[in-house]
Amino acid sequence: MNRFTDIIADQRDELAMMLGEKGFIVRQRMGGVVLDSTLAQFVTGIRRCGKSVLCRTALAKAGVDFGYVNFDHPGLSRIGPDDLNEIFKALTIVYGDVQYFFFDEIQNAPAWQLWVNTLLRRRKRIVLTGSNSRLLTDDLATHMTGRFIATELLPFSFAEYRAWLGHGETLGTAAKIEMRRDYDRYFLNGGMPESFPYPDVREYISNIYHSILMRDVLNRHRINDAQRFMDAAYVVMNNVATELSCNRIAGQLGIRNAGTVQTYIGYLVESYLIYTLRMYGSKAYERTRMGKAYAIDPGFISYFSGFSNTNDSFGRRLENIVFLQLYRMQRDTDAEVFYWKDERHEVDFLLRRYNQVWKLIQVSYDITNGKTRKRELSSLFAAGAKLKCNDLTLITDHENGEETHGGMKVRIVDAVTWLMESEAGKGIAKKDG
Repeated sequence: MNRFTDIIADQRDELAMMLGEKGFIVRQRMGGVVLDSTLAQFVTGIRRCGKSVLCRTALAKAGVDFGYVNFDHPGLSRIGPDDLNEIFKALTIVYGDVQYFFFDEIQNAPAWQLWVNTLLRRRKRIVLTGSNSRLLTDDLATHMTGRFIATELLPFSFAEYRAWLGHGETLGTAAKIEMRRDYDRYFLNGGMPESFPYPDVREYISNIYHSILMRDVLNRHRINDAQRFMDAAYVVMNNVATELSCNRIAGQLGIRNAGTVQTYIGYLVESYLIYTLRMYGSKAYERTRMGKAYAIDPGFISYFSGFSNTNDSFGRRLENIVFLQLYRMQRDTDAEVFYWKDERHEVDFLLRRYNQVWKLIQVSYDITNGKTRKRELSSLFAAGAKLKCNDLTLITDHENGEETHGGMKVRIVDAVTWLMESEAGKGIAKKDG
């Protein structure tokens, strides 16, 4: 008897129970899974962000029969390339002669690209998930060039979180109070879907974080000095929304080569724990430096910095939330996101579209202090004049209004309003069931 049959059958039963659960939220990237395509549909993103739920729901809603394997299973941890054909035979035994297949956490399968490519040539419809951004750029991926469509999924946005709560966009004072209450919790706890029942997400985030470091980084890359890597990861994760200096981190941790730190940061990017943001320059080579780091979700900031209520901590947290929303938006607006600075001024976000500076966005949690207000506005006005950009925005925690200077205008907008406006027209649905 095929030794994988029992595993596949058990996973089928688990899948059936999960498909019966209520409360799925239509995600922003739901349309990225095109089931009638002859290309493999690949959904990537950090572990536990909802990739599997999105894929299996898309398949279920389409009403197609499909075979399922989750390669993140202890019984499949030591398989070799030759075992993949045996796994396919087990799928046929359990599911019959189906046309569609869903392979979860495919990065754990050796030589998976060659196997999937073979199935595509046999006219099978393939849906995949993976938790490593290098899956589509490593050497084996060349065997699938032009044969897949990739969709990146992030944890819940603020609007998706409110949809999960069942809260709509109704008007009125009570609705605004409710929206602000939702935002305050999202601000601290973030949007990792399985974290929502917890009043304090830090233990949940800790488990995910350390699991990713052990399984997706240390084991995958066989890092010899695990403690040095863990220390470097801690420094980066504890300093989001600030410029990275590999030399400074190396000196702080006693690492001889700054290139080692850069490699470590690359591993954090691969596993979707962070994104890095480059500084803008008018020439392409000026936009290659690593720049700033941002966490994949506000919940990770709570884990590393606690629920600190200082303006600096809240300011970096708000900046991280704005970055994540801009990152989501850039895929729909053909915009690239950078930060900008010169000798005297710095602007948190510059959006470049069609080779032109499109928008400049500054983030400051609290501008009631006169010096803070002047600093943030003067940076926007200076950048706007220098870069010939008139679309200037200052996002704060609670203030709204506008400021003008030299024929330019800055819109001041509170974070909740800006986040909801940025979601407009994206079809965020209410919770099903």
